[in-house]
Amino acid sequence: MAPRDVKPGAQYADAIVRAINESEAVILVLSASAVASSHVRREVERAASKHKQIIAFRLDAEPLNPALEYFLGESQWIDVPVLGMPAALTKLAQAVGQGPASSAQAMPVGKRPVVTADITKRSIVAAAAVIAVGVTAALGLHYWRSSHAAVQASAAAAWNGSQANTAPDAPISDRSIAVLPFADMSEKKDQEYFADGMAEEILDLLAKVPGLTVIGRTSSFQCKGKSEDLRTIGARLGSAFVVEGSVRRAGARVRVTAQLINARSGAHRWSESYDRDFGDTLALQDEIATGIARALQLSVDAGESPPQRQLPNPEAYVLYLRGLLAQDQQSSEKLYEAVGDFEQALALNPAFLRASEALARAHVDQGFDE
Repeated sequence: MAPRDVKPGAQYADAIVRAINESEAVILVLSASAVASSHVRREVERAASKHKQIIAFRLDAEPLNPALEYFLGESQWIDVPVLGMPAALTKLAQAVGQGPASSAQAMPVGKRPVVTADITKRSIVAAAAVIAVGVTAALGLHYWRSSHAAVQASAAAAWNGSQANTAPDAPISDRSIAVLPFADMSEKKDQEYFADGMAEEILDLLAKVPGLTVIGRTSSFQCKGKSEDLRTIGARLGSAFVVEGSVRRAGARVRVTAQLINARSGAHRWSESYDRDFGDTLALQDEIATGIARALQLSVDAGESPPQRQLPNPEAYVLYLRGLLAQDQQSSEKLYEAVGDFEQALALNPAFLRASEALARAHVDQGFDE
């Protein structure tokens, strides 16, 4: 529960207690920070005192502290290392869907249970499959936050350190490409989240094209806000081609311009402009990625770019993109903002799996930020 979810004027602790009291179950994703967190101990104590179902999802081996051992020592957990992730997620879905009785299928806890953890308290009102997806994202990114700052620092150092020498150490592949952050050309300059989301989605689609090497987002987004020659940027990133573009949104209409540039010569290889309804954003991303791949004379599997994809809920998609932009800034305040955006997106579209995964990552980030 983020502070922004608490009614103004209410006490944060009171709101947490009320949420636990009203919940059907508490999913405890066991990771390193929970053992050291006093918040986790108090929340587990409250849930136990109210006889709430506590579903513990064990990640690895780490002894519980005495307080958590006291409250969890008689309970049962789902043991990922023993069961494997697919079977563990199946058991989690069963436990969430069937209520307290289903937790008996989990693995019994010994006298010295070995767990580590963050706690994610969410009311179990969505489908079990959606919750499983969120937990999958949390587990898959268990160590992401601890390395994220180092990755960003490394990328920034590589970028800054290459000022004196832009020549790459290894030959640049003729089938390598970097997608730079798109520019927000909207009148109010309030569409940065949409511009970033457009560039990132196109990057992800290009990464699925066989035979094409795509520079990672962490590296290419270091160029955000920099007005340097694209030949210099291509040399630094080690890419033969660079994609840049701009977006302009006015109400329900969007205008997107994208261009593919040879980073060695600076010459344009391909460019196109599109005017579409905002609901056609996904289909537009497919079309841009396909155009780029064909300009590079690469074959595109029709199955990789489903035609005429539509946004099931444009408002939910906007909230998702805003959450991503806030989450990227990694401050406590922005993480709370991101969680709120993702939760609102899921309220509008409960089947929005990417929003569920992003929400799980944001909760993990909040755990590390405490």
